[in-house]
Amino acid sequence: MLIKKYLTLIFLLTGLHSPAQIDTNINVIKYDLEFDLYDSFTKPYPMSYSASNNITFIVNESAGQITLNAEEYSLIIDSVSGSAQSFYHDNDLLKINLDRFYNSGEMLDVKVYFRHKDIFDTAFYAFNGIVYTDSETAGARRWFPCKDIPNDKSMLKLKARVPGDVLFVSTGLLVDSVYKNKSLFYTWETNIPVSTYLIAMAGSNKFKLEVFRWNKLSEPDESIEIRFYSQPGETIHNINNIKEKLPEMLELFSKLYGDYPFEKIAFLTTDKNFPWGGMENQTLVTLCPDCWYEDLIVHELVHHWFGNMISPNSWADIWLNEGFATYNEAIWHEYKNGNKAYRKNIQNEARKYLSNDPGWASYSKEWNDPKPNDGIVFNSAVTYSKNASIIYMLRYVLGDSIFFNCMQAYASHPEFRYGNASTSSFANLCEQISGQDLDWFFSQWLLNPGYPEYDINYRSEKMSNGKWKTDYTINQVQSNKVFYQMPIELRVTFTDGSTEIIKERNSYNFQTYNFEFDKKPEKISFDPNNEIVLKKVK
Repeated sequence: MLIKKYLTLIFLLTGLHSPAQIDTNINVIKYDLEFDLYDSFTKPYPMSYSASNNITFIVNESAGQITLNAEEYSLIIDSVSGSAQSFYHDNDLLKINLDRFYNSGEMLDVKVYFRHKDIFDTAFYAFNGIVYTDSETAGARRWFPCKDIPNDKSMLKLKARVPGDVLFVSTGLLVDSVYKNKSLFYTWETNIPVSTYLIAMAGSNKFKLEVFRWNKLSEPDESIEIRFYSQPGETIHNINNIKEKLPEMLELFSKLYGDYPFEKIAFLTTDKNFPWGGMENQTLVTLCPDCWYEDLIVHELVHHWFGNMISPNSWADIWLNEGFATYNEAIWHEYKNGNKAYRKNIQNEARKYLSNDPGWASYSKEWNDPKPNDGIVFNSAVTYSKNASIIYMLRYVLGDSIFFNCMQAYASHPEFRYGNASTSSFANLCEQISGQDLDWFFSQWLLNPGYPEYDINYRSEKMSNGKWKTDYTINQVQSNKVFYQMPIELRVTFTDGSTEIIKERNSYNFQTYNFEFDKKPEKISFDPNNEIVLKKVK
């Protein structure tokens, strides 16, 4: 997801409905959803609809009741069937009594019939003939009953009735579209596991649809479907630029992280009510109106590796999504224009953080239970800019070869592919691949707010043997009292105009380095290439 500058309404609404508890005793295998959205596309464009959800799941432990998330503010539950006997909907929880006790490992289906109220809830949007959903972080439970956590992935089938002139799209591939009595019945389906917050649907009779195919790098005989859903009045030059650049983007990131991991990639513009710049719904990226921008497209595309294929184990691990996607915007700039452009992009992200630091860390267990307001989880300065800068510094610490080996191992690891990863599992993998202890790095940068503030002092004097002795002291004076260990670079400029780069490790505070030079040093620059991008120097 890429953030817009205005999010007040969505944060207020999020605050009204705190996420309810999750039933960990079921493992959802598939959601089979059917929606009647016909009226939402016609004046006065109500946000009400009727729907059903047939849920296939496995019971982890013996149980006679299951619990789903279903926001009372948004949803009315009418009835249940299948292996369900009765239900109780209260406190944003749908408790379903089963027809008997089921043993651990048994698979069963329950079907829930429900309606969406004619209200705006920041999850289901219906305005002036365009309909779409937006579910990160806890929005899915507002438009269908589900087990709404990122680490319970399932297959999906989604069928919708819409007016006959509407183009409708959802997660996965289009498997059927039937015209009957002035209605179109679309069926979209995916057998690739998807988190509930990444499920989406959208439709409009104003969309212009263009469909292409892109051949995978490792299997050229296999291709993925590319879909562009644009709207009248949008900037043709920008759309054409993305159509031209997208194959390059797919090739670049497939080389770095393995083949694009899904059956389709679609980009669709929404309307002025959409609260973000873009949202990386699995195989269906939603964008703000006329937002056909390279960096935004790169950001949402890369999420399909980091966020969609590998989803966060909990919302505490959101930096693995947004930090990686933001960082890879810089990788795209490096690919196009070289290392200087890469550094410039990240330095810009670092400045955003340093200028807008809200005072909290990148990682907090409290962000999962209970999940905090989206204004905290998606604070741009921390979740995007700081975390992209941390990944930049990880590359600096490890070096290019080891860093990209770690990223490739992460993207190809069978435990994480089409599943979930935690902060600790990513850190452990980096240690395993690099053969280094990296606890110091991840602990200091992720678990603590703030950044190092350096106070540098040095003095040089000529010795009796004609050489120059320099004592160089590094002191950290930040208020949070955390000491940041880092490899450092110093550039010594001599009076004759020559320079020398010295590499050291700053391991403790008030650390003094003693250097001896054959000629007189005129100036010593701390971190001349700004590798420690999150810092201030007095």
